[in-house]
Amino acid sequence: MGAYRLLLSVTVEHAYFSGKNCEALEFIPTGSCAKLLRKVGLLLKSSESGIAVYYDEEKIDILRLHAEDELTLDFKVFSRDSSFFCYTNPGAPPDSAILFFNNQRITQDAEGKQMLHSDPNVTERAWMDMTEGLLREMLDQKDYFVKPAFILQMLVTADEQGLCSEKPDAAARKFYIRFTTNQAFWKYYILGDLSKRNVYIADLDNKIPFENIGNIVLPGQREAVLLQSSVAIPMQEQYAHRLQLKESGSMGDKVLIKRLPNASVSQMVGEVMNGRMENISEIYVN
Repeated sequence: MGAYRLLLSVTVEHAYFSGKNCEALEFIPTGSCAKLLRKVGLLLKSSESGIAVYYDEEKIDILRLHAEDELTLDFKVFSRDSSFFCYTNPGAPPDSAILFFNNQRITQDAEGKQMLHSDPNVTERAWMDMTEGLLREMLDQKDYFVKPAFILQMLVTADEQGLCSEKPDAAARKFYIRFTTNQAFWKYYILGDLSKRNVYIADLDNKIPFENIGNIVLPGQREAVLLQSSVAIPMQEQYAHRLQLKESGSMGDKVLIKRLPNASVSQMVGEVMNGRMENISEIYVN
């Protein structure tokens, strides 16, 4: 057995996570792919944010022989985070579609990274109808009940510029998928004695404006003041926003709460605003 060399790698990036690499992904080769990996002697290594395939340099001729018939490696990729499509743009595909990526539609970003989608970030154009023959061959019956987050297909060819040649450098063997994050309006419901005071929200970084929507009555006859962000805020795993609750007074403004809690994906709801459905994060402060 010779030394193993990188054949290809795919890394999934996501603006939601602080490290930018997507977390909690599970790459599962389809049945035919698993057989092919064993037959060709490929070594598969996966992480929470990507996958890498290695070949035995002493068996490169065997790999090239299979690649002459367009060797394809297919993976079903699941997210162990049930909120994945809540914070992921473009959101969950329709019931009849699934996100699909392969290395036949490569674009390069500003840094020269090879992206597996035609746009700088994943958009609705990556959705594929699940009735397509290509997908029907990959999906099992159970996948229609618990859909993968996306399907990944990597084509390995034996042509001069293909992954089996000795010409591609390390960068040419690395591929990327990049997701942006969904956005949400933040609604702070100020309850109790605080609701009777002349309160407002101040952003210490002067990035996010908030407006006073007014006094409202919540279920249970609870009175509250509603303070809402004027703009939608990108969802993040860890927010760096520094928001304070302040009170306006004749003798100057006073800080009531030095650090307000930030939004949580688990608190997101859908609401129609200005004629379109928006994500709303509801935060209650007492």
